[in-house]
Amino acid sequence: MKLHIRLSYRPRVSRRLPLVLSFRSSRFGLCLTLTALATLVSSANAQEATPSAPADGTTIDLDAITVTATKAGERVYESLSASSVIDRERIETQIQPSSTADVLRLIPSVATQSAPGDPGIGINVRGLQDFGRVNVLVDGARQNFQREGHSAKGTFYFDPEMMKSVDVTRGPASSIYGSGAIGGVVSFTTIDAGDVLPDGAHVGGRVKGAWETNGNTPLLHGEVAARPSAMFDLLGAATWRNAGDYRSGDGSTVDYTAQELLSGLFKTRIRPTSDQELMLSALRITSDFENGLSTLYRTQAVADTFTAGYRWTPDSPIWDLSAKVYFSGTNVKQTTLEGITAGAVKTFDIGTVGLDLFNTSRFDAGAFRHELTYGGDLFQDNVETKDPFGVSDKLTPSGERLVYGAFIQDRVMFSEWLEVIGALRYDSYRLTDDDIENEGSRLSPKITVGITPWQPVTFYASYAEGYRAPALTETLIDGFHPPPLSAGRFFPNPNLKPEIAHNIEGGVNLRFDNLIVEEDRLRMKLGIFHNRVDDYIEQVFTRFPIPGGYQYRNIAEAVIDGFEAEGIYDAGSYFFGVAGHVLRGRNSRTNEDLVKVPPNRLTTTLGFRRYDGRIEFGTRVSLVGAKDNAEGFGFVGDPYAVIDLFANWRASERVTAGLIVENLFDRQYTEYLNGNPSPGFSAKASLSVKLY
Repeated sequence: MKLHIRLSYRPRVSRRLPLVLSFRSSRFGLCLTLTALATLVSSANAQEATPSAPADGTTIDLDAITVTATKAGERVYESLSASSVIDRERIETQIQPSSTADVLRLIPSVATQSAPGDPGIGINVRGLQDFGRVNVLVDGARQNFQREGHSAKGTFYFDPEMMKSVDVTRGPASSIYGSGAIGGVVSFTTIDAGDVLPDGAHVGGRVKGAWETNGNTPLLHGEVAARPSAMFDLLGAATWRNAGDYRSGDGSTVDYTAQELLSGLFKTRIRPTSDQELMLSALRITSDFENGLSTLYRTQAVADTFTAGYRWTPDSPIWDLSAKVYFSGTNVKQTTLEGITAGAVKTFDIGTVGLDLFNTSRFDAGAFRHELTYGGDLFQDNVETKDPFGVSDKLTPSGERLVYGAFIQDRVMFSEWLEVIGALRYDSYRLTDDDIENEGSRLSPKITVGITPWQPVTFYASYAEGYRAPALTETLIDGFHPPPLSAGRFFPNPNLKPEIAHNIEGGVNLRFDNLIVEEDRLRMKLGIFHNRVDDYIEQVFTRFPIPGGYQYRNIAEAVIDGFEAEGIYDAGSYFFGVAGHVLRGRNSRTNEDLVKVPPNRLTTTLGFRRYDGRIEFGTRVSLVGAKDNAEGFGFVGDPYAVIDLFANWRASERVTAGLIVENLFDRQYTEYLNGNPSPGFSAKASLSVKLY
């Protein structure tokens, strides 16, 4: 059994733990469980003559592979970029997420935004979000859903139970990952048959049940996989989660936060020969909930992602070919529940069809080793909005946008101490509806230099440019704000220019082994960056035509500076991790702060392993600083600290039990950019059983 305790820990937690009994009687059983766990661990520790070496798979995030950095794949702490990866092991043992936001907030310079009651999230990287500034991918398929509203303009629906890993590269350094990603790339990979079946097994499955106290939330998740031969495998998975309205830290119920999620995944891999692989996947996420500000709606959001990928890796240094076609679509249906328009239905439907094709050739030229990657990609967004009252279809207008590009990147290595990455990307777009046509193109360069004066330490510096075409909503929005609120008129802007990012950054990667004790490992990434975005697009008030209204315009030169740190020290029987950022963003023309730049944050994790890694438990402390002028932006910017606990007990190779405690001391707080306060004290118990 694997017991996950997510102990948001401070030095005196053990003394204060009994006081938790007085907070709520419902925590009595939890405290007994924690006490029993502590007793068990102490007993186990007393019996150990020497600290156990880390068991296979128990180390955390030390040598994960990032693909978004170069597409060829390289170790996170060796990549010459601000990249992070959270894998399935860490997700299962330390996080047990209720939403995708629970995972993303542990990555430096990544934040999320959600509307009250809506499980969809907007992903913010280095203060940039919405309208494709962050390229969000699921199994390589872009997630481009966007809708005009009072929260995030681009939202993303996902089931974290289907998450195998998330790979994040911050900044416009990943020019090979498509147009628009001036903030970064966030790539989710879903589970496959290899996550269910051990080597040698042909058929198997996994069943997981969980219960969360805050909101009285049950969860059921199941996976079935088959591997008839080395040439073929397939997976089917499904999740049901029914969350009630949760309580915030002050004990009050946050209305309209209940939701029901139902998801399904099918994935198969076919290997006709040893050097060819075909991958097909289909994912559907359905969320039902009630929400609304001035009007209450019953909302159903359905997100589909279908991919077909092919890879050819012959015994040749010239060919390492990958191709993928995909469709991703999100349909949001809202039914009015009150007032004179009760029963009216409006829909927002955005479908994206895309293609991604690239090849990597490897060769030597004298003393230099080359890894040349080249290819192209394209996608088309098709937006269709229907509103019987002719309001929402003006604010989120229907239309089409075609974006395509090509790139070439050469990664050159000399000896063991010098690495240079040079890249050039061409982007072009065309945006149309019945009355407006907008188009443009550009070449964007990138150069990165890495120097390793001695093997454990690598310094790198990079300059990269990015190009984001205006979105349909930014260009075509037209009409009046829907009643009962009266916020004026919205005007289209067919003359919007694309945003162009100029990013300079530098960093150092540290990789030390056997530093303090035998077989320990220290991995660390430190970096600074300066990103200037020309022709930054914001919605502003304009006085003309009279009586005035709102319009998206190229009004700002956005400048965002930051420092990021991420690392972990792992000695097998114990580990310590840190992740944090310091960010500042402003409009250099007015020196005013940028609204979307999140506050400074530091997250630390302290954990322990016993019984050869079968028991893992620890604590996580998240410290978030104040956000100046937050109230003027319409958000809450108060500082806060949150303590979580995690424990995992792997009873056998087939049975795992987990316990997560979030917001241990019932802190009342609201994440910046969100409209609702965050949940108060919450405990989640889980049990998973593998069958094979």
